[in-house]
Amino acid sequence: MRSLCLTALAFICACSAPAEAPAPDTIDAAAASVPIAPVADDGSYLSQIDPLGGQWRLERIGDEDFARYQAWVNFSEGGFLNHGAGCSGGFPAFYRLEGQRISVTRLEAVRTGLCAAAPAGRRPAAVASERRLAAFIDQISGWSRPDPRTLILAGANGERAVLTRPTEPNPDIAGRWLIERIGGEPLVTEQRPATLSIGMGNIGAYADCNSMGSPFTTPAPGRLQVEGPVMSTAIGCAPEDQAEDELMARAITSATAYRVEGDRLFLTGGPGLAARRPPPPDRRLVGEYEACGNTMLGAYHEGPITLGIDLRRMRDNAGCAAEYSADGPHLSLRLETSAACADRAAPFIPGEPVGIGGEISLLAVAPPDAFGFNEQGQLILRTPRGLLTMCRKGSPPLFGD
Repeated sequence: MRSLCLTALAFICACSAPAEAPAPDTIDAAAASVPIAPVADDGSYLSQIDPLGGQWRLERIGDEDFARYQAWVNFSEGGFLNHGAGCSGGFPAFYRLEGQRISVTRLEAVRTGLCAAAPAGRRPAAVASERRLAAFIDQISGWSRPDPRTLILAGANGERAVLTRPTEPNPDIAGRWLIERIGGEPLVTEQRPATLSIGMGNIGAYADCNSMGSPFTTPAPGRLQVEGPVMSTAIGCAPEDQAEDELMARAITSATAYRVEGDRLFLTGGPGLAARRPPPPDRRLVGEYEACGNTMLGAYHEGPITLGIDLRRMRDNAGCAAEYSADGPHLSLRLETSAACADRAAPFIPGEPVGIGGEISLLAVAPPDAFGFNEQGQLILRTPRGLLTMCRKGSPPLFGD
C-alpha cells in the first residue's frame, strides 16, 4: 500500500509540474513568423496630420467684416503660410502646430508696396486691411475646427477670427486628370504625364515644360467658358515641348463644353481633349523614398534625403535605422544604437536653420511622428521641424514639381 501511494504521488507531481519554457530564440522565431500587415493610409491621414492645410476665406476678425476685402489665408505643406486682404497679398511666414496651439514666425516685415496697384480711392482701406490681418496673424496662439468647413483662429489678445473653406463650384470635374488625346491624337510626353488640373474656377495644364492656367465659368450644365488668355510660366522649352504647350493651350481656350463618362473627361470645341482620372495612389508605407517638393521648416539640405521602409524598420540617408510601429497616422520609432544615429535633434528655434540630409541622419535629427499620403501619392512625414514631402524612387515626376 505504501509503495502504491508513493507511486501515485510521483505520478500526480509529474502531471502537475510546469512545462519547461522554450528558449528565447524559439519565441523570437515564432513571433517573426507571424505575418505583418503593411501599414497603409486609409485616405484620411493627411488631413489628420495637417488639419489647417489649404486655402481659407477670412470672414471676420472680431466683429470686423473681412469678406468685403476678399481676404484669405493659405496654409501650405511644410509649415508656411501667406495671406491677403485688399491688395494682392503674399506676406509669407512660418507656422507651427503643437496640438491646438499655433505659433507664427515672420522673418520679413510686412510691406504693402503692392497696394499701390489698388484704385486710389480704395488704397488707404486696402493698406489698412492688409496690416490689420498681418498684425492679427502674428499674434495668434490657438485654433479649432468646429466643423469641416470652419476654422477659428484665436489671438493671444482674446480676438477670434472666423475662416471658411471655399466650396468647389464644379465638383464633378474638379481635380487632376491625365491628358490622353488632343484632336483625336495621343499626347505623348517624355518626362512626366501631361496633366489637366481643375479647381476653384481655374483650369490649367502641365507637361514637360511650362505650366499654364486660366479662369473659367460654367454658364450652363455641361457648358464651359474659358475667360482667357491663358497665363503661363516663361521657361525656355525645346521645340517639341513648346509645341505640346501650344497644343494644350489651344485645347483649353477653345473648349466650349464638357462631359464626364465614368473616369473620363471630354472637352469639346476646338481640337477637343480627352483625359482620365489617375489611378488611386499607393498609400502603403513600405517603399524606397527620396525628398521632393517642400523642405522642412527651418531646414536646409546638406545632401540627399532618402528613406527605405520595410514592414518593421526604416533606414535613412546616413545609414541610421529604427524599428517603427504605427497607430493610425501616428508613428513610434526606436533608433538603433550606432554611429549613424549619433546626431540628435537641435532644440527648435523659430526661423533657425538646421542641416539635414547626406551624412546627417533624418531619423535622428528630425524623427517623423506621423505620416499621410496626398492625392498624388507623395508621402508626407510630420517631423519636429515641420512636414517633409517624399516621393517614391523611380516614380515619374509629378505635376508641379
